[in-house]
Amino acid sequence: MRAGFGGAYAMDFGAVLEMGRQMGADGGLLADVLPGVEAVLIAAMRADDGDQPDTPEAAQE
Repeated sequence: MRAGFGGAYAMDFGAVLEMGRQMGADGGLLADVLPGVEAVLIAAMRADDGDQPDTPEAAQE
């Protein structure tokens, strides 16, 4: 994960791809699914931290 003072904001794709390569994962498939997985993980981490909602709809609740 890449993080700053505001918390996690991205995955380190290079590190994830290298770990996958070392573990024998299909690199092409991993590269295809990483953006979607990243979005879900970051949203979940922000929700757990109690940060601002990620969507305008959630902010109105």
